[in-house]
Amino acid sequence: MAGSDYYIEDNSDIEDKKIEAAKNLYRDGKYSNALNLYLDMVNTSYSYKLYYEIGRCYYKLNDTQKAESFFQRSIELDRTKNPSYLYMGNIAYKRQDVSKAIEYWVRAYSIKPDDESVCLNLATSYFSKNMRFQSVFYYQKYLKYAKNKTSAYYNEIKKSIDEFIGMGDEFYQKALRAVAMKDNDTAIQGLAQAAKSYPTSFDINYLLGKLYFEEKDYMHSLVYLKQAYCLDPKSFDVLEKLPLVMLELGDYTGAYCCMKRLMPLVLNNQNEYLRVIKAVNELSHGFNQASYAGHKEWADNYYKENNYHFALYEYENCVIINPALTDELGDLIHDLKLFINPEERIIKACLDKGGIYYSNREFRQANKYFSKVMTLAKEDSSEYKFARSRLTNV
Repeated sequence: MAGSDYYIEDNSDIEDKKIEAAKNLYRDGKYSNALNLYLDMVNTSYSYKLYYEIGRCYYKLNDTQKAESFFQRSIELDRTKNPSYLYMGNIAYKRQDVSKAIEYWVRAYSIKPDDESVCLNLATSYFSKNMRFQSVFYYQKYLKYAKNKTSAYYNEIKKSIDEFIGMGDEFYQKALRAVAMKDNDTAIQGLAQAAKSYPTSFDINYLLGKLYFEEKDYMHSLVYLKQAYCLDPKSFDVLEKLPLVMLELGDYTGAYCCMKRLMPLVLNNQNEYLRVIKAVNELSHGFNQASYAGHKEWADNYYKENNYHFALYEYENCVIINPALTDELGDLIHDLKLFINPEERIIKACLDKGGIYYSNREFRQANKYFSKVMTLAKEDSSEYKFARSRLTNV
């Protein structure tokens, strides 16, 4: 699998000269010599960065057992920004434990989403599990963050993804024409092909879920509407349709959770808000706080399958049904949000820090943070445009 090095500024109390010498030896490929220097510091220093560096040396020396031991120690000291997750994923993959590898790599992605190697590892691993939604999701991330966009390998992947998206769009347009002719059968056949080619398209998933609902195929409708929700959790159309599907399937707690999600979207429309409140109150009489158990089981299964989008959806359902579960599931839900969309958190932090430096007229420092925003944000987003407007020639 692809591997990438995370470069760490070590500001701990470890001897600066030894650290610098060890890093130079590592960069020169003298891993045994670098390892000896790092091991000399173990008894005098206690740092997740030191354990990471030792693990990295062992990894380069193909001693994966010792590498894993030091990476695990490093993670025990710091779970929030630790580059050891990348290598733990590589080790798990070498052992053919793809699910465990994905779990580690997703944690690495949540820390550094613009690491092209992590994105590529995730894309190919999900592809091997025949999870096309997630695979295309991370291939698109790889194409966005790859530094060398002229390599043969990059162009090969880009060509394939462009072809998939092109086929998906073509099938989608044919489906729209079939819908206009009120030919739902033809539309569904076309959209099913479109979804296979371009599974990360909100429009394809939503329309397919909507048409399956009209044809009373509620199970298929549920799958595609949930995928549409994962792509846009604030879509009024999706959150309005999902409860109807769930009611048809007898999932009253699921319908209740969707209506609760819908409430913030209709706050400014009094009639809609009253309608939603009424539905929520009526549904709440049909279950109690223990009714979350089924959603918890589904969530746990999704998590084991590395389907983190659906796992997040169901864990959130548990908390909506029983708010007392917030303490138990809150950290997991927080982690899953970072797994799926770490850019949002990093963009906000960079805008805040960049803004402080900009206000203090420290433009060189401000530029670093605003440039990072432009790397992570979508070009048509307000965050991207704001960051670009703040870049200063210094």
